[in-house]
Amino acid sequence: MTHVDDGRAMVNAQAAAGTWKAPTWIDDDQGTISLSQPPVSFTEEVKEPAWEEWARRTLRTDGGRASVQPGYFGMEMRRDSTFQAWNDLFGFGRAYVVQNQHFLAVGNHIGMVSLFVDLPLEVDMYGCDVLSQFGFWPEDASPISAVRRLGPADVITVAEGGAVHRHRYAMDEEFYGYRETEPDVAAVADSLAVLTANGGEIAVQSPVVHLSGGQDSRVTAAAWVAGGKPAMVQTVGTLQGEVDIARQLVASLEEERSLEERGLTHRVTEPSPTRLSTFSIEDRLSQAMLMWDGDFAPGNLKAAVRRPPARARLTIGGANGEVMHGIYYSTEQILKIVRGLPHPVDRVSTAFNGRSNTERSRPAVLEFLAHQVDFTRGLGHTDATALNVFQMHSKFRRWINAQLTYGSFVLLLNPVFVRASLDLTPEQRLGKVMQKALSHALVPQWEEVPYYKATLAESTTTNRQRGIRTWDTSPGSMERLLHERTAWQQWFEPSVMADLERIVHSGEGNGGHESTLNKAYVLDGIPDHVANLETIRRSIWAER
Repeated sequence: MTHVDDGRAMVNAQAAAGTWKAPTWIDDDQGTISLSQPPVSFTEEVKEPAWEEWARRTLRTDGGRASVQPGYFGMEMRRDSTFQAWNDLFGFGRAYVVQNQHFLAVGNHIGMVSLFVDLPLEVDMYGCDVLSQFGFWPEDASPISAVRRLGPADVITVAEGGAVHRHRYAMDEEFYGYRETEPDVAAVADSLAVLTANGGEIAVQSPVVHLSGGQDSRVTAAAWVAGGKPAMVQTVGTLQGEVDIARQLVASLEEERSLEERGLTHRVTEPSPTRLSTFSIEDRLSQAMLMWDGDFAPGNLKAAVRRPPARARLTIGGANGEVMHGIYYSTEQILKIVRGLPHPVDRVSTAFNGRSNTERSRPAVLEFLAHQVDFTRGLGHTDATALNVFQMHSKFRRWINAQLTYGSFVLLLNPVFVRASLDLTPEQRLGKVMQKALSHALVPQWEEVPYYKATLAESTTTNRQRGIRTWDTSPGSMERLLHERTAWQQWFEPSVMADLERIVHSGEGNGGHESTLNKAYVLDGIPDHVANLETIRRSIWAER
């Protein structure tokens, strides 16, 4: 769909049309709204026939946008010649901005908006330096310095005369600010049930709901069950302990009411090394750059990268459950260490110590962490909960795979859930208070089923036996990177990478080594990719 008038244009490929029943292009006498994917209310039930009227009423006001589940971004061209673009409440929508004296361009594809930059494109070295050590892009950075990410609750307005203004429709303090109050578990359970009912109402196909032996997927699966919508419950069968617990959970549902009556099925799947080996790392990277221009979690290279199908199923998992956990302080002993630091976020520099990285890249990381200390301190956080804020606002917001498609639905971005989880004390997180309380509130019989968490040794042994590391599924790619490519050396020490290669060849490579290699693959490809985009941009501007 396209809307063009004097000096303005808006385009929507409607790629989500086969996934959602609700439209992403809404036209009426006030204007035209374009959406990356249909948003969903977490505060009121909305049936499919009423969805479009709800969207018109909700998405045109700041207050309405604050009642919408994060995971989308939108824009509107109004009949009065004004324009607005906005990101979701927490900034998880994939939205990028270029603004200069010639253009304001907003879109979800970096390569597209980069064509509107009026100067030669340059690699954002600050962002790349942070990515090299943390595996995610910092703040509002993108691989191109002139292309910025639209932040949480950000709104860009263009007035009739062309003046550009920015404001936010919600502030960080509302959801991330420190306060001393007990979490309202009942309110969270109610909101999650409303959210799953609304998501299921406008999904074309019944979603895939992930269920493992762990805590976070149990909460989201319980929320989906409580919402009463059909789904295919899926368990990855890599670890038998996960499968056993998942089957116990499903069996406990059947004791009360059959899966068929609930509209549920349960399937156990196993990753196939053959399927993962279909494309080389080089092929995967090429496809990832075309779709995401370098702004994606490097771990995506562990499997084939394909364009999302026209008719995709929503996927529901336990993503963002980290706000309920002692993230970076998983034991009482580590919590004590964290509390002894000048500020809890200082713990992150220990967790990501940059042993593989160049000295040149380290200052940007320390600068980034200083920003996060200031950010969390400004919200009143001086205890370990600051690390949970960091995990969600600074890491997860830029790392989550759900932002790469229009078929993911992240239940645990629910703002009621986030606010309640950040009200937990660090001790309550170590005691798994929220997970247990929510599971009990949503599906009480699951409280009797134990959890399962694999040890590091179990995970390492299983992955090694199955041959699903990237050096197994794309043989030769590591050697080609380390011996034929050089751009990665801006971020990774050649001597350390040579040691890594020897460890992999000895059969002792682990997930940490794979993570380092994946980051190196991505960063090595960025300079060439940006240079190619610059060639295209320059040729277009030369014709103006």
